[in-house]
Amino acid sequence: LGSLKNLADVHLDFTGCHSVGDAGVKAVGDSLGSLRNLTSVHLNFSKTLGARCQAVGDVGVEAVGQGLRSSTNLAQVHLNFYGCHAVGDAGVTAVSEGLGLSKNLTTLSLNFHSCHAVGDLGVKALGESLGSLQKLTSVDLEFHRCHALGDLGVNAVGEGLRSSM
Repeated sequence: LGSLKNLADVHLDFTGCHSVGDAGVKAVGDSLGSLRNLTSVHLNFSKTLGARCQAVGDVGVEAVGQGLRSSTNLAQVHLNFYGCHAVGDAGVTAVSEGLGLSKNLTTLSLNFHSCHAVGDLGVKALGESLGSLQKLTSVDLEFHRCHALGDLGVNAVGEGLRSSM
């Protein structure tokens, strides 16, 4: 992807590709950083219903966050890591920090459903980033079955949404 410098929209769907792990996700994340005209990112690394994914974790998701950091023209971000049990606070924090620099972001969809290692620290970072995204018109955040998540993270999201209005 990195050689396609004028690319504005990236939509990659790896649903159910159980052999895709951190190395593959990291390669995609690393390539995002070189796409300066990027306005829309749709990445789907979700696992199929009933499948468990241990291969995708924070290393890959952190690289996606780093790639988002360099893409300051983003208007839409859709990331789906449903069922990637090894994704935790470090990955969510990296994505949150990358998103915080996207001042043109209007649509945000993050799916960390069944990412059991996601807890308050990562979601708190996301809440803090939401407060700086003044152009947001659509937010979809999925944290269903994130067992480590509690009131601290959820309160931060509420505060961030209130600040972005």
